[in-house]
Amino acid sequence: MYIHGVPATSDLFLPCRDCICSALRRTTRAVTQHYEAAFRGSGIRGTQFTILAMLIQTEPMPISHLANHLGVERTTLSRNLRPLERRKLVSLSGDRARLVNITPDGEKLALKTLPRWRHAQKTVGEILAQFNLPAVKQRSSPKKVQSPKNQK
Repeated sequence: MYIHGVPATSDLFLPCRDCICSALRRTTRAVTQHYEAAFRGSGIRGTQFTILAMLIQTEPMPISHLANHLGVERTTLSRNLRPLERRKLVSLSGDRARLVNITPDGEKLALKTLPRWRHAQKTVGEILAQFNLPAVKQRSSPKKVQSPKNQK
């Protein structure tokens, strides 16, 4: 048996073809590309929209709390906030616990690009349908997420 022209020397590795981690990585990459395509030409990336959308729903919050709500590392969020701050779409205040807040310009841009997000959200099922992830559905159980405005 051959996989991509390379002989498979051990049947022990056959189950690796159904690796959930690998499948999720491919899926999330395709979903991210889908959202980025929807935002192309808008002046904002899909990942930046997500930050602005979260901030519209919350009070100013420390970077670490925002990172937690978004499911990203604090350092990744800090890197993603820099261009938004340069464009004055978000502001950071405070010395120790840097609080992130959306600016009026950030709110305007988020509102302007919301239809792009809605379109991406409405059509993402077409992307997900390309991936067979039944094992993920069987093994994961969704947990209730509290609204960010209600969390402190």
